[in-house]
Amino acid sequence: MMVIKKKKSIREQVYDYLKDEIVNGKIKEGSRIVEEEFAEKLNISRTPLREAIRMLELEGLIEAREKGGVTVPKTTKKDVEEVVKIRIALETVIFEELFERVTKKDIERLEENVAKAAAIVNDEEKSLEVFKYFSEFNKILYSISDLPRVVTLINNLNLYLKKFRKISAENNNRRLSAHRDHAKIVELIKAGNKEEAIAVNRKHLLEAKEFLIKQVES
Repeated sequence: MMVIKKKKSIREQVYDYLKDEIVNGKIKEGSRIVEEEFAEKLNISRTPLREAIRMLELEGLIEAREKGGVTVPKTTKKDVEEVVKIRIALETVIFEELFERVTKKDIERLEENVAKAAAIVNDEEKSLEVFKYFSEFNKILYSISDLPRVVTLINNLNLYLKKFRKISAENNNRRLSAHRDHAKIVELIKAGNKEEAIAVNRKHLLEAKEFLIKQVES
């Protein structure tokens, strides 16, 4: 249920609500977004709802149907390939800048993150907690680079695949592989080996791509 807040316009709140429902998979792929139903559900007029839908359509999170109305598009192999390809390029920029800025304290933060994840990475019941450490690991890397616009682009890209995060986190092989990659990246940052760190990160993302493609094609 959406709670109306005074600080944001109704359009912005509806946009935030629908976006969250879509990227977290609560509104399923292929589902129609019927204005009348959602206006009644959210207790709002259709005008802010239409404006929010238009914003989401511009972002590619929903699409217009030939016969009218809008739906949540299904994620395709091409979508995954495009998102990962762009993310590899953007994260290469992150690493280029990171190696110019990283400090001993930054490395200690990364090592602490990897150690905390290592303590629970084999515990399937804590898979989502492990994934939180993985997300935090990326945030630390991004913060070191001090490239907020690049980070915004990456975060926006990740929204398209966010619905698959839980599946990825619960897969034991993916979880262990991701943790090994993170540990290796920290070692390489500590050693000042930029090119190898970029290569490991690229491998990490390509493996994630293959896993995600299997999910969208299953």
